[in-house]
Amino acid sequence: MNISDTTFDYQSYYGLRNPAPKSELNMDTFLRLLSVQMANQNPLEPMNDRDFFAQMAQLGQVEGMDKMNDSLKVTQAASLIGKKVTALRPMTDSGSGQNALVTGTVTRLTVRNGEYFIGLKESNGGIVEVRVDSIREVASTTP
Repeated sequence: MNISDTTFDYQSYYGLRNPAPKSELNMDTFLRLLSVQMANQNPLEPMNDRDFFAQMAQLGQVEGMDKMNDSLKVTQAASLIGKKVTALRPMTDSGSGQNALVTGTVTRLTVRNGEYFIGLKESNGGIVEVRVDSIREVASTTP
């Protein structure tokens, strides 16, 4: 007689999700929060003008920080061109806890769906694209 596993995944059953880390809060999240707040305010005591304009100023700050963060990512990734980099090779997550690394010289920067990838030219001449956040070590190349 076989007995099936009795563990119950209550989070997926009830539609619960883990909250996003604060680093992932962005302009869309802020706009949703603001619109929900305005939709649920008491019509007899609406938000006063000063509070509304303060929130709009915060919205501008969030947007400015998003743009500055994107610009910083591009600058950091572009500064890697010509440097020798060691990064986690994509698609190598093994069950042993050991992941393969790739080492090469950065030859290009690619942006796909808002994610930054660098092209690493290996010693055999092949190019491997890795995510910028998978970089483990950066060293200057010597000619």
